[in-house]
Amino acid sequence: MKKPSLKLADYLNGCASFLASLKPYISLTRTSQGVRCRLTLPDGNCVNVHGQDEPHVVLNLMHALVNLMPQTPSEDQREKLSVSTKQPVVNSQVMEMIMHSEVKAKEMDEATRRAREQIGVTTKVSLLEKIDSVAKSRGVSRAVAARDLLQDGLTRFDRESRTKSTSKLLAEYERKASDFVGADTQNWSIRAERRLVMKAQLTAGEYERSTSSFVNGVLAEALSHCPVAAALAEKAPAITDASVALALEAIERVKGPKAKQIAAEADLGDNRVLATLILSGSVFAPARVVRKMADYLQVPFDAFSVALERRFTSQPVPAFKATSGKPEVDLQRKSWTVAVKELELSPDEEARLLQLEG
Repeated sequence: MKKPSLKLADYLNGCASFLASLKPYISLTRTSQGVRCRLTLPDGNCVNVHGQDEPHVVLNLMHALVNLMPQTPSEDQREKLSVSTKQPVVNSQVMEMIMHSEVKAKEMDEATRRAREQIGVTTKVSLLEKIDSVAKSRGVSRAVAARDLLQDGLTRFDRESRTKSTSKLLAEYERKASDFVGADTQNWSIRAERRLVMKAQLTAGEYERSTSSFVNGVLAEALSHCPVAAALAEKAPAITDASVALALEAIERVKGPKAKQIAAEADLGDNRVLATLILSGSVFAPARVVRKMADYLQVPFDAFSVALERRFTSQPVPAFKATSGKPEVDLQRKSWTVAVKELELSPDEEARLLQLEG
């Protein structure tokens, strides 16, 4: 087979892509002598380089990484390694101690390996339940089903990102994750081989997403193409776009005195501001509060929950004219505890509202 002819630009593009994938693990510090770069390696060790400016730091970093690559043994070294030498006689007790220590070291390495091959992720409870349902239908564990979905989702992202805008693609993934019913979330972990974990982490960093957020979207995308999940969805009532649209229209009509009425119906007291924040999708409200709001507006609970998610994700980013620093924009919905405490209510009222989450 004829090898493809590579040009200098191809090598430079490859180096640029490689350095971009290392971005989440690099920290730059400007000093009086120039710029200092610190790269954290997967094994926990660090590579430190200096340069008079950013281009020189990049060159020094590439040089340092090349020096870390394992060297191929020379011909002389291979000959020395192939020469047999007489082995010393080892006492049986000493041999037993050595073997015992090797077994213990192997067990520790295995435990360390397992710890490194986990991805912590926060998803909606309903998404996790869907994965459990897929696992049960396939007759496998949750770990196997989640790992297969992660692999499939990453493969789809790699393929689609070649022809589509990655920003639009990620927004679509995040919308699919937010469309799962309910507001309750759960922290759990995916155990996968090191290569898959590193790929997820590096891809998330490349597109300035947290690993948890990126994996959440990838799992939702994979589930949307999973034939087992599709078969299960046919047995369960689906949330249609029409029902979500009706829920959005009902929310839009909540203005003025009606906001105060829905606050009272949802056990929020006179906290009209809190009710407005919930209806804007900015706050993760307890399920009992969301259900009472849905009942008041006479819309299905599941469609109402999805509508709240879409209202938050569709909020336009405001244009700021900051004089110092950058303005802060909420990229994630606030937890119930944070939202309640920010209102600075009386201790009794604050405690009452916080108990709604119990």
